[in-house]
Amino acid sequence: MNNTQFFDPRILYPDIRTTFVPRSIKAEHILGDARYQRLLEDFWFYSARLNRWCCIPRGFIYDQESVPFLRGTNPEAGAIHDYLCRSNSDPIVTKAEAAEIYREFQRYFDRLETRKAMFWHYTNRIFDKIKRVVKTDVVHVAWGYYHKFIIAASYEEITGRVELTVENLMRSET
Repeated sequence: MNNTQFFDPRILYPDIRTTFVPRSIKAEHILGDARYQRLLEDFWFYSARLNRWCCIPRGFIYDQESVPFLRGTNPEAGAIHDYLCRSNSDPIVTKAEAAEIYREFQRYFDRLETRKAMFWHYTNRIFDKIKRVVKTDVVHVAWGYYHKFIIAASYEEITGRVELTVENLMRSET
C-alpha cells in the first residue's frame, strides 16, 4: 500500500473552515473516450458551504465538466459537482446546492490561478530588472564595439573578415 491511501486532511488540517483543496486531482482518461476520467486516488475537499470535509473515492468516474465548449476548464470543480450529483454521495445535496458548491470551487480555483499569475508577473518583473542591471554593468566593463568602428563600417569589418588598417579607415571616411 502506498501512503496516498492513508492521506486524511482532517488530521493535517483540523482547523480549516474555508473552502480548501489540499492536493491536486490525480486522474486518468478512460481509454477510447477522452471525455471521461477515473480518479487514481481519493480526492479530498473542504466546502465552507457544507461546513465539512468530503472525499471522492479512488476509482470515481466523471466527465470533467458537462458543458462541451467549456469542458476541462476546471476538472477539480467538475469532479466535485459530478460527485455531489450522484444519488449516494456523502452528503446528499439538492441539485441547486450541488450547483452552488460547483460555483464555490470555481471561485476557489480562479483565485488560485490569479495568485499564480500574479506571482509569475512579479517574478518576471524582478527577473527583467536584474537582467537590465546586469546587462548595463556588463556593457560598462566589456570590451567590444566601443569606438572600434566608424558609423559606416561594413559587415566584413565588424565581423573581422577585413583587416582594419589606416588605409581602410581613410577609404571609408571618403
